[in-house]
Amino acid sequence: MLIKLLNWLCGVLTVRISGVAPERFINLCCNRKLFIWNLQNIDRVYQFNIRAKKFKQLKPIAKKTGIVPEIVEKSGFPFIWHKYRKRYGFFAGILICVLLVYILSLYIWDINILGGSKYTPETLLEFLRDNDVYAGIRKKHINCQEIEESIRLAYKDIGWVSAEIKGTRLIIKITETNMPAPVKKADRPSHMVASKNAVVKSIITRSGTPLVKKGDVVKKGDILVSGIVAIKSDFDEIIRFQPLVADADIICSSYYDYEDVFSLEYLEAIYTGRVKKGYYVALTDKKLFLYNPSNSYDKYDIIVSEKVLHITDSFYLPIRYGTITSREYYEVKKRYSEDEAIALAQGKLQRYLDKLAANNVLITQNNVTITIENGYCIAKGRILVEEPAWEYKEVSDDEWRIEGTDEHN
Repeated sequence: MLIKLLNWLCGVLTVRISGVAPERFINLCCNRKLFIWNLQNIDRVYQFNIRAKKFKQLKPIAKKTGIVPEIVEKSGFPFIWHKYRKRYGFFAGILICVLLVYILSLYIWDINILGGSKYTPETLLEFLRDNDVYAGIRKKHINCQEIEESIRLAYKDIGWVSAEIKGTRLIIKITETNMPAPVKKADRPSHMVASKNAVVKSIITRSGTPLVKKGDVVKKGDILVSGIVAIKSDFDEIIRFQPLVADADIICSSYYDYEDVFSLEYLEAIYTGRVKKGYYVALTDKKLFLYNPSNSYDKYDIIVSEKVLHITDSFYLPIRYGTITSREYYEVKKRYSEDEAIALAQGKLQRYLDKLAANNVLITQNNVTITIENGYCIAKGRILVEEPAWEYKEVSDDEWRIEGTDEHN
């Protein structure tokens, strides 16, 4: 790829030769170390590529063999520059385009919310807007750590939050407290700390200093494996402390409380098949409807399908387009039978258990019971599990640095 780019910058010629003994011409090129490529032979007519600056070196070879090389095609930057050198508007447009892309790269144009089931992306986007975080904000005004702290403080049942900037996107990942938090990779010296209250089932340390052992009861935030190692002398005296990324296989016994309540009576939406669709384009938050039909339905669903223009997977632009579809429906009152309600509750519970298993959680005991009381189906109980209930916490400088003492003091 790099060679192709270099050839394009230098300019490439496609040359054709024919006549008596063209093979001699090619052999002389090789003897004089002239680099040619894409050599083709079609009915004793040879064609190859050579850099533009090397073409003059073919002159003595042509004189010696009596074969005149013919230029078939010119490609590369020097020929494009020569062709458009007087078109100032063209180069001005390129310069303006590059400048515009640079300016756009200084802002956040897409906020993506991942994870969670209780809180919708729209709810969290509204919360972020109330905290002055929105599409169109300058990157330098965003503090990912503050965003994480504000979400955790505002939503007590969100136990883990990660915010990061990729290109012109702000990606926020959340995990609610009834689901295990994914382990983040550490690229700086870090401790392994308990992510919840648990009992240590097993621990095998590869690097770091273990501070707990099998059977210990730990609380959320307790250090399990320290990211600080003491370097000692031959006389067992501590010379200094070395920070590193703690690494260990830790399995803890813990639990998850599960609760799901829904009414036996419900309203079922029956769609009539009548649909109206509108089209729009948007620049940041301003929408311009290309077609927006009037809506005369009494009850209807609104389905918004939106896409954001982007150059790469991480470089999004402030231009969006999409459709708004209205589907008419009417409601019919229905009621679950006890068997139907229990089957529905069991299906929800099984999906929750499958999510736990997908996050490397081993379910040791399921104490969830499903009952029907006063017109409601109630699934409630505790799920005992074994899981790697830990997360990384960065080592601070004051934890391992030893201040030098002044002998006069």
